[in-house]
Amino acid sequence: MIRPFAVLAAALVLVAPVTATAALPAPGGATVVDLGDARAYVEPDATVALTGLELFVRAGLDRQEDRQNGLAALVAQSVLRTPVDGVPLADAVEARGGSVTFAVAAQYARFYLEARPEQIGPLADLVARALHAPSFDPATLAAARRELGDRIADAQSDPRLVGLDMLRGSYYRDGAGAPALGTPQTLLALGTADAAAFYAHWYVRGDAFVTAVGRTGPADESGSRALVDALAPGNAPDGALAIRPLTAQPKRLVTHRDDVYSPYVVIGFEAPALGDRDFPAALVIRAILSDLFKQDQATVRPFVFRPIGSIYGYDADPAQLALWLNGSEVEPQVGLAALDALVKAAAEKPLEAAVLARYRQRARGEWALESLSLDERAWSIGNAVAHGLNADASAQVGAAIDEVTAADVERVAKKWFQRFDVALVLPRGDGG
Repeated sequence: MIRPFAVLAAALVLVAPVTATAALPAPGGATVVDLGDARAYVEPDATVALTGLELFVRAGLDRQEDRQNGLAALVAQSVLRTPVDGVPLADAVEARGGSVTFAVAAQYARFYLEARPEQIGPLADLVARALHAPSFDPATLAAARRELGDRIADAQSDPRLVGLDMLRGSYYRDGAGAPALGTPQTLLALGTADAAAFYAHWYVRGDAFVTAVGRTGPADESGSRALVDALAPGNAPDGALAIRPLTAQPKRLVTHRDDVYSPYVVIGFEAPALGDRDFPAALVIRAILSDLFKQDQATVRPFVFRPIGSIYGYDADPAQLALWLNGSEVEPQVGLAALDALVKAAAEKPLEAAVLARYRQRARGEWALESLSLDERAWSIGNAVAHGLNADASAQVGAAIDEVTAADVERVAKKWFQRFDVALVLPRGDGG
């Protein structure tokens, strides 16, 4: 376990050792394709063998009403369970050599289809058939609940995600603060009428768009058209996320879990969103904070053996940055005190030039690693567009990190990182 004196010394001098991560090449830029009532954003890459298509619809958690926790996920999962040629859509796509998945965020839902270029068009047609006439009958909903239940159980066994759910629920108001997949209890309360009404209201063409990455060409353009044409015409009213501003006195949220074997502390900060002028400096601060308790290792260790990590929720605006501390590696009270000391020092003491250069390099490398797979690249383009930014906004962040100054770090630390809430995820019984 990491001990108090070394921790606090590192926090106060802001010179934790850094292992540089090489920056990766930025994407070449996205081309906009007019699909009629919607658009596609295409980023070709001839060096890969596959094509990825991602459909974004404005049907995220914030569209859920009171007592509808889990409805956005249940609707999306039901689309994948909708029978196509006699089998669920996801199985039909897999049988033809592709894959289709979904994710729901605070402000949108997305469906990601990946396949070889010659298959992407026919598989997009299969997805379009399910989107055009999704099934919300009792059998489909029951299967969707089972699959969501498995995913919920996996997430609930990860103390970092448990703490993150607690912080999101405290920070975001209404449906945006609900667990992304709902809970087994709330899913049981949702039926055919709920799912059908949600789909009819929010799955509309005017709010949708597609991103295409990888080995692109005419097939993915026709596939993109099929996806958006499967949705009903029209637009739904937009809306901003409501939050509960953080206060000078941190909230302390506590839960006990049977399947957690050491305490975890998860700290939530309000953070600048993608596109905000403070976003690059916040990434540098994230690199500093995430390095506080790290020790040089030849390999990347599983999270249960890491002392600290971060989860930056810039899929929402306003955004949230969470840091987690592993109580089996860092004494929780000491770790929390060290982080508090570090963010205060960062707001009062400018970084030395050499230290700033190292952490800018680390921040740029970490940023590049967030968009390696086709799925991640499709999402990074779509996430920017969903928030009204240029499709290449994420690709421009790396260069912006290089321009971050010591004054920027000091200003952003003072503005965004002096207030936070704390979630404690503890073992049930004597271990807590």
